[in-house]
Amino acid sequence: MSLFRLLCDAGTIIGVGYYLASFIAALRFAKRARNPPAALPKIAPRVAILKPLHGLDQSLAANLMSFLEVAYPRLDCLFAVSSYDDPAAEVPAALRARYQFANITLLVGEEPDCANRKIAKVIKMADRAEKADIFVVSDADISVDRDYLLRIVSEIESDDQVGIVTCAYRARPTGSFMSRLEALFVNTDFAPQVLLSSAIEPMRHALGATVAIKRAALESIGGFRVVKDLLADDFYLGRFASQQGWRVKLSDSLVTLTFEETRFSSVWRRQLRWARTVRWVRPVSIATIFCHATFWALLLMLISGFSPASIGVLVGVVALRIGTSGVIISRVLKLPGLARDAWMVPVKDLLVVAIWLVSLVGNEVVWGGEHFRSGRDGTLRAVRRSRTSRATAESSHRAAS
Repeated sequence: MSLFRLLCDAGTIIGVGYYLASFIAALRFAKRARNPPAALPKIAPRVAILKPLHGLDQSLAANLMSFLEVAYPRLDCLFAVSSYDDPAAEVPAALRARYQFANITLLVGEEPDCANRKIAKVIKMADRAEKADIFVVSDADISVDRDYLLRIVSEIESDDQVGIVTCAYRARPTGSFMSRLEALFVNTDFAPQVLLSSAIEPMRHALGATVAIKRAALESIGGFRVVKDLLADDFYLGRFASQQGWRVKLSDSLVTLTFEETRFSSVWRRQLRWARTVRWVRPVSIATIFCHATFWALLLMLISGFSPASIGVLVGVVALRIGTSGVIISRVLKLPGLARDAWMVPVKDLLVVAIWLVSLVGNEVVWGGEHFRSGRDGTLRAVRRSRTSRATAESSHRAAS
């Protein structure tokens, strides 16, 4: 038996084991998430939601509204844009008129000397939120349920050693084929992987969908400025807090990421950025290639000359993958209408392998329309701005005017 055949056998077995383990972890998470949030302290801590904005898309207003409608007594909502030229600036202004009793602040401009322009806005917002006990940083493409803050605040207050609470997320596409395909990357790869990882080891990083951090924990690591030049700011906030002795906790609350992509090139660039980012911050992630049993079973069938046994293995692996993915999407992530897309998961798995291979070469990513290179320590260096992104931004601004 050849070494390559043994590798394919091992990859298939390990991948199947991973599918089953992540499936069990996801079901346990779903059971735990059914419990109502714990009671808040008598005096609820003051929370500041920090929302860095960049560009206008179809779901932005709805996403921001979901944060303004959460059930929580002491809440400040801060939004920041780089300049008034950003069409996203119009949305908080409109929401302020609609939610007249909400504490809404719009800041314009960025903290200077920050390679990470998202964190450049976060720093300005955090400096303004002087009375906040807890800061909640969340990306603009995220929407939340009404009990979102009740859960994460009760979780962060449950233990004095908990410094950060972060959330796994699910993806909801807008309807295009590409948005549905990209949603599967999150719903059948990222989310199950996060749930399994948190079940077998302590979390030492945070996820950008939600980083809820106590003021004391933030001050102990030096504030948001410690990640001003890092690409994976969410990851490092969790790592630095963990190094200072704080616990990072995965919330029972799921948040929702909206995908609107209609072009394959955009999907590819974003997934490649995520893959390269993960490789830079966690080099051991290179071993995740063995999580893709679909790929290894396909190789096994090819090198076995389409033998009946190898075909049976591939069919079994694909059936397991589609079946467990459908259950995770519908029962764990609570997206029953998207379970019909589970048939695309094996195709998506092969795309993931292709992205994994490409991510091993090069250190350039596209983020917010700009090209960056990352050093070995995770620091960012701007290279150039994408022509396509410039044209898109100008078009979006004209459409919004």
